[in-house]
Amino acid sequence: MQEISFIELLGYSIESNRIKSFIEEYKLNEEIRIQKNTDGYIYEADTWKEGDIISLTFIGNKMYSQNYGTPIDVSDNSSDELIVSQITVDNNFSKNKEKSPIDLPFSLELGDYKDLIFEKLKKKPYDRSKSTYGYAWWYQYEDFRILTALNDKYELIWLRVMKLDKYEIEKDKLKKKLRKQNKNIKAENINYITGFKNKLPTIEWKRRKSEGDGIFTDESIEIIEKLLIDYIAQIITLTKKRNATTIYNSVKKITKNINRVNHRLNVIDTLEREELCNFINKIVRKTGLNIDSEIDLTEEWREW
Repeated sequence: MQEISFIELLGYSIESNRIKSFIEEYKLNEEIRIQKNTDGYIYEADTWKEGDIISLTFIGNKMYSQNYGTPIDVSDNSSDELIVSQITVDNNFSKNKEKSPIDLPFSLELGDYKDLIFEKLKKKPYDRSKSTYGYAWWYQYEDFRILTALNDKYELIWLRVMKLDKYEIEKDKLKKKLRKQNKNIKAENINYITGFKNKLPTIEWKRRKSEGDGIFTDESIEIIEKLLIDYIAQIITLTKKRNATTIYNSVKKITKNINRVNHRLNVIDTLEREELCNFINKIVRKTGLNIDSEIDLTEEWREW
């Protein structure tokens, strides 16, 4: 069989000849684990089983079409057919030091050192974090991202390719055109932005705490309230400067600050997450920054 690029497999239906041939060629597990949401739609499925080197992750056609666009080679559009959204190669390289049995994208090889990875991918990672296995370094392209998992010696030990959803693609386009949005920033909106001090999520949290909601403490409410008030002040300053890029980048800092508080105090559940996301997204949009209504600016960095 002719080698198929990982990237070309993303978006294909499990019923397509291409995916059927791939599963057969690499002897992937055909007893697929499926998870459905409360509406009965498949939000995740995978071929993984213990010892597998290659695994495919899928999303049902209903959710894929909504979040990613039109899938490829679907046999029955009325069904919730499985569509490839991720591909993982993990050959337990840390233990056996063997190469991947399948060609990796961009001519990568398990065991490649970080500098060689940069050279092959023709870019440096947009995000780096520590992990139990060493380091997780992320690279993003037009419609997909690559996770390179590195050991403590910065050698590639496994790899994952993931399809970007429509909102991530739109967000990437937004970032590339931020400078052009300086003209959209409206200093006359500062009064509206100041008014967000009366719309703090913590006002509602205090009410719920007084009614017995045990998720809150005085400390957690006080800390997050101060973060949000300081954020309002920062947005007012940035709006006066009419700099769309710094306004956009401010979301990363406030989101990560809330991450740290929540890791320590565990104050954010589903409702609190919605309230904080709405607050941050609304205040940024009020500056005049033109952002698709479906984009959640916090999602990229949010851990709550």
